[in-house]
Amino acid sequence: MLVIRLQTPNDLDPAWAVLTNKPADWQHGSWEKLLPATRGQDVVLLIPSREVLLTQTNVNTRNQKQLQQAVPFSLEDSIADDLDNQHIVWQTHPNSTQVDVAIIKRERLREWVNALQTHQLRANVILPDLFALPWEADTPTLWQQGEFIWVRTSELSGYASTHAALPLLLDSLTSGKTEPVPLRLYSDQADTWASDPRFEITPEAQAEQLLPASLQPTLKLNLLQGLQDENRAQLRQQWQRWKLATGLAAASAILAVGLYGVESYRLQQQLDSIDEQNLQLFTELFPDVSDVDPRSLKNRLASEVARVRGKGSSSSNNTSPLPQLSAFAAAMSSTGDLTVEDIRAQNGELTLNLQAKTQQAIETLRDTLEKSLGSSVELQSSRTADSVKATLTMGGKS
Repeated sequence: MLVIRLQTPNDLDPAWAVLTNKPADWQHGSWEKLLPATRGQDVVLLIPSREVLLTQTNVNTRNQKQLQQAVPFSLEDSIADDLDNQHIVWQTHPNSTQVDVAIIKRERLREWVNALQTHQLRANVILPDLFALPWEADTPTLWQQGEFIWVRTSELSGYASTHAALPLLLDSLTSGKTEPVPLRLYSDQADTWASDPRFEITPEAQAEQLLPASLQPTLKLNLLQGLQDENRAQLRQQWQRWKLATGLAAASAILAVGLYGVESYRLQQQLDSIDEQNLQLFTELFPDVSDVDPRSLKNRLASEVARVRGKGSSSSNNTSPLPQLSAFAAAMSSTGDLTVEDIRAQNGELTLNLQAKTQQAIETLRDTLEKSLGSSVELQSSRTADSVKATLTMGGKS
């Protein structure tokens, strides 16, 4: 497994060791140098011990559900901050009521999780860094570097402090002892310890090594225990809070989609009706053309008009009615409420029998034709009970 030690969540100079069943040397460098070592490895993250409270309590149960209630309750008087803001993990002892406990602020723990995620890493275990210290039964380990001190008092307990608190720490280690206390020591100020008769010092010679026996027993006090369950519980609470609003929003969205569908269907029906009318008019103007797609009617009309004009321009007969018919087709495309009843061409003269609902439609058609042809168009009309019948006569010369 890969063990990474960080001083802050945005630490740019991590330390790491690849731990197997042998001691591993600590390495120091940049994230670019570290990341290749993460491939295929479980990741253990060591964070500063000053952010984690390691303590012990006594609970007379081994039932996990009961422990979940009893452990926080037993620590309530010894924790100044609100327990609801703390993340608590514990480990029981066989045949004992003693429980080892680790406590960290929940939001701070999430910051450490996110610190690795920014480098596309996921921690399998998070532990306080004093668990990297070697330890033997009945022999505390003290590590001193500059102003900072780490003390490991047992397999799952210890604390971190500053040099100012060192006298109190030493008194707590020797309180009630008549014989020198065995102490495993690493210090960059070793000379100050040599003359202290209260301790039997065993110097730590491998300061830059991580031992499997130091870390592996502590994995059971993983700070990530229960964090996912807390996240799920928070999501459930948020869901209960927003469930009504979400339901109303979903209902509104469904209603909007339904209204959109109804309106789309109505508009499509209108378009189909208009396509049918246009197709009927096209068929009346060009009865010889079949299999016309309403969706391409505009292009087909332009094609037929161009064909008629082309025939008219290539014809040697200057009295051909095709130019007038082409002009009429173009005029009909811009004039509504007209029905063609009959078209006759004779001796260069084109006669159109039409029916319209209003006289104005007939007049508009004639005006359009006269402007297009540049010549007069003869009009005869008569009114019936509900329509106007008209005959338009155009000369054969273009």
